[in-house]
Amino acid sequence: MADVIVVGAGPAGSTTARHIASHGLEVLVLDKREEIGRPVQCGELLASREEVLQIFPRSRGLDELDTVPLENVQRRFERLRILTPKGREYLIPFTGFTVNRDDLDKHWVSLAEKAGAEIRTGVVVEGLSGSEVITDQGRYNAKVIVGADGPTSIVATSANLKTPSSLSPALTCQVEGNFEPVAEMHFGSLAPGGYAWIIPKKKSANVGLGVWDRARSNGVRALFNDFITRRGFAPHSIAGGLVPMSGPVAKTVSKNVLIVGDAAGHVIPTNGGGVNVALICGRIAGECIAANLLRNEPLQRYEERWRAVVGHPLTIGLKTKRLADKFFGSDRRLELAMRIMGKKGMGRAIRCKRIFRG
Repeated sequence: MADVIVVGAGPAGSTTARHIASHGLEVLVLDKREEIGRPVQCGELLASREEVLQIFPRSRGLDELDTVPLENVQRRFERLRILTPKGREYLIPFTGFTVNRDDLDKHWVSLAEKAGAEIRTGVVVEGLSGSEVITDQGRYNAKVIVGADGPTSIVATSANLKTPSSLSPALTCQVEGNFEPVAEMHFGSLAPGGYAWIIPKKKSANVGLGVWDRARSNGVRALFNDFITRRGFAPHSIAGGLVPMSGPVAKTVSKNVLIVGDAAGHVIPTNGGGVNVALICGRIAGECIAANLLRNEPLQRYEERWRAVVGHPLTIGLKTKRLADKFFGSDRRLELAMRIMGKKGMGRAIRCKRIFRG
């Protein structure tokens, strides 16, 4: 029996595993993919340490961005370009950088391995039975089980925990070329309820499109193709996925099971960014599990700690998203709303702050 089994080797899972294993506990990480990090299913953009602390001021001391090696940083930028349905541009000060997510995910897994965690790929988890994790390759036992297996988490469902209720279908690809060091977000009917993006990397860009409503998933490919074609891009490495956009789930701990990352809805509702939140909550999960196994501290403290650190900003972000949803049905209404918000209001929304200061 392992001390802990972590299902999913993305940023949340590998960070959780690393912080548990660093205490000398036995950790087994199971991932259904044959190769860690592939396919890439995100925009590959991370906020800078300074931006993370603006969004989540209580995460000071929990910052995991130091685990991003300099050689993985593709492009640094200091601005976002937001385009309205009519093409009006707003340049928003925002510092961050782009990465190769597949290489970065492998790096985070290597850190977990160096700490003592064991990684097994190509293992499909089918469910839980008490302290057992049932897979297509047999059963594994653990004292604590972590679900870091995405927004449709099998671990969460098996433990009677709710999964995110609203999932945004998105497609992303890589495009070769030289791009200005400004990340772009395009809003309007080209991506109903969501946005399209062009995020610069070294001699390439991550280009994608997502919509907020999963019911529109059948039409995402056509919208994506139209966006790509209009800009004359020749895409490759196209991949799709679902992004949780309904905020954190109501409960993330049940007996000996906890969920983290996309499985727990640890995603910024106003832009779909989840990596930074996953790193913060993964560290909290790892520390709380270690405290539970070594000092018999309640596992429930994980719930209390992550909510204290990221819960309030994510709640504000969700309220902002719900307000924005009222305008997304019409390009005309959305154009007007974005003009009223202005550059400052949009910048505050991206950072999960109230649009207008009270």
